Amino acid sequence: MDAVTTYLVRGKKQGFVWEFQYDLNGFLRGFKILEGNLTGNQMKWLFSGSNFPASETLIKTIWLNNKEISRHIEVTVGEPDLSFVVFWQLYDEKQKKQVSLKLWNKLTKADKLNAIKYIRSYNSLLRTKNQAKALPDTYLRQKRWLDDK
Repeated sequence: MDAVTTYLVRGKKQGFVWEFQYDLNGFLRGFKILEGNLTGNQMKWLFSGSNFPASETLIKTIWLNNKEISRHIEVTVGEPDLSFVVFWQLYDEKQKKQVSLKLWNKLTKADKLNAIKYIRSYNSLLRTKNQAKALPDTYLRQKRWLDDK
């Protein structure tokens, strides 16, 4: 389970709803058709050129700011899931759960976002430095997501 930001795209005239999900680093993690079917014209438009929002940057800069596109669709942005469950599953070091949960509940929303977002970078950093991974409560208590700043 990844923490994702969800964008719902609704057709203003045609009855379709598409869902795009991006991880906290802006990479596409999912595309679903929730209502309707892709028409030939929609497929042609969506998958030709640079219309498909393969990154969150594209949906933010092109789809949300383009007046021509916004005449045809409505984009709703959801909040990312910053629950302890997401952190616990992503961190993948299953020790001291209750202590970690208490620390998690004391974090600000911004710290929760950064803590989850940094986990992959933290894992990569540990591999390059050949270091042991901190227990989750240590990661939270020491705010390890600030290590590279």
